[in-house]
Amino acid sequence: MHRRSLILVSLLLALAVPLSASQFKEMSFDEVATESQYIVRGHVVDTWSAWDDSHEVIFTYATLRVSRYFGEVAGPDTLVVREVGGTVDGYTQEAIGFPAIRRGENVVLFLSQWEDSADYRIHAFNQGKYLVRQRQGFDVLVADPVKQGDERLEREHHRFEAEGVSALTIDEFAAMVDAARAGRPTAGIRQMRD
Repeated sequence: MHRRSLILVSLLLALAVPLSASQFKEMSFDEVATESQYIVRGHVVDTWSAWDDSHEVIFTYATLRVSRYFGEVAGPDTLVVREVGGTVDGYTQEAIGFPAIRRGENVVLFLSQWEDSADYRIHAFNQGKYLVRQRQGFDVLVADPVKQGDERLEREHHRFEAEGVSALTIDEFAAMVDAARAGRPTAGIRQMRD
C-alpha cells in the first residue's frame, strides 16, 4: 500500500511537470482558455476506472457527449476524458486536488490532450471544470467544489443553492472565451467570484 502511494506521488509529479508547471498555481481565466485545446459543454454519459499497463496507477475515464464547442474550434461529438485516480476491484487511488469526473454530470470543460494517447484531460485541475446548473430558468456555470481527496483532507463539500453561488451565464462564459482566445482582456466581462 505504501509503495503504491509513493509510486502515485512520483507519477503525478512526472506527469504534471511536462504538462505545465503553471498548473500548480492559480491561473487566470485567460491563461486556461488560451492553453486549452478544446473548451466544451457536454454530458458525462459513462465513467469507468482501469489500471495503467504497468498496473501501478488507476485512471478514471469518462465518455463525454459534446453539445457545444466554445471559441472558433469544432471537434468530435464524443470525447474520452481521462483523469488520474479511481477505484478498481475495491482498491482506490486518489490524486489529491485533481477533479473528479462523475457519471450524469452536465459540465463545461477546458481540455488538453494527453501526450501518450488520444484521450483528453481537464486542463489546470479544477480550474478547468464547471458544472451546468439551472438558475431562474437559465443555464449557468458554477465552479465544481469537489476535488479528489476532499474527504480525506476533511474539507466540506458545498451544496449549490439557487442564489448562494456566484455563476456565469453561458453567454458571459462564451464572450470570455472569445475574448481570451482573441488576446483581448476579459476584465470588462463579468468574472466568476468565489
